[in-house]
Amino acid sequence: MRVVLFAWMALILSACNTAQGVKKDVERGAEVTGEALQKGGEAVGNALNKTGEVVGGALQKSGEAVGSALKKSGDAVQKVVE
Repeated sequence: MRVVLFAWMALILSACNTAQGVKKDVERGAEVTGEALQKGGEAVGNALNKTGEVVGGALQKSGEAVGSALKKSGDAVQKVVE
């Protein structure tokens, strides 16, 4: 009977130890996941900023090109009218 009692106590203690280990593993996993999500968010933010800068530069250049073309067209029309 004592052997069975000691066996049950050992089993219960090992189960508690295993549960604590699992709890710590879950906490560490959540922490690592949070860090990875934060780094991913920062990378996406940086990429969006760079994309915005590129698009802004392209729009500025295309606006300048359209303005220049309109000016040349206006100058050509003015010469014809004169």
